[in-house]
Amino acid sequence: MTFDPRTGVFVANSGDGTITVIDHDHTVKATIELDTSAGGPPQPVGLVNLHAAAMVVVINRTGGVAKVDHGGGLPDRSIFFDGGDHPFVFDGSDRSPHGVAITSDTTRLVYVTNPAADSVSIFDTSAGFPRRRALAPVGLRPVGVASHPTQPLTYVANSKSGTLSVIREEQVVAAVDVGPRPFGVAADPVDRIWVTHDGGAVTMVDAITNTVTATVEAGSRPTGIAVDPGTGQAYVANSAEGTVTVIEP
Repeated sequence: MTFDPRTGVFVANSGDGTITVIDHDHTVKATIELDTSAGGPPQPVGLVNLHAAAMVVVINRTGGVAKVDHGGGLPDRSIFFDGGDHPFVFDGSDRSPHGVAITSDTTRLVYVTNPAADSVSIFDTSAGFPRRRALAPVGLRPVGVASHPTQPLTYVANSKSGTLSVIREEQVVAAVDVGPRPFGVAADPVDRIWVTHDGGAVTMVDAITNTVTATVEAGSRPTGIAVDPGTGQAYVANSAEGTVTVIEP
């Protein structure tokens, strides 16, 4: 999932290859079909919103990358994203890419999780195009990833390890025990990191102390999560029941 202040919440539906857009009043605004011309069957798993470009970049489970331009309204279908002459390249080290996040600071680093390789690919976009800068080993089976909105920190949910890796640029600086089967991650402006768990819960982690502060219930098999920075509300995608839970701050 990802959030755009103007458009709303974007939800990846890997089962039917679509993106659902939810408005601020919690109603479905649009359903967008996914085009993955170079990536096999559409199975969207990772979303990141590039606010300045009014574009959501979609990572496909089979390796394809698509984009949804939403600056002039929402399209019916995404388009294959080749990144110009310098596309995101997933080679033997980047197997089955899953989550994606981009830092808000001047480095503009892009982080892509590789569940099958227990690693995170880090792309440098400072030159205007993505170029892989590093491959960082993390915990077992990393899936969700999110970057802090004001700090140069990125958080990775390691579903098999039950941990949350904290990365500063290319270096893993901490590993937080968050409980079994963590999946999705979101970060808000007041230093809360939200982590979904396959068992039906959402954990909140203090970004300053790297400690778990609370756990709340969600729906069945919550996966993706996004936070509205204005209201502090968290939107949780419950994959087993096809619903979205809204959690008040």
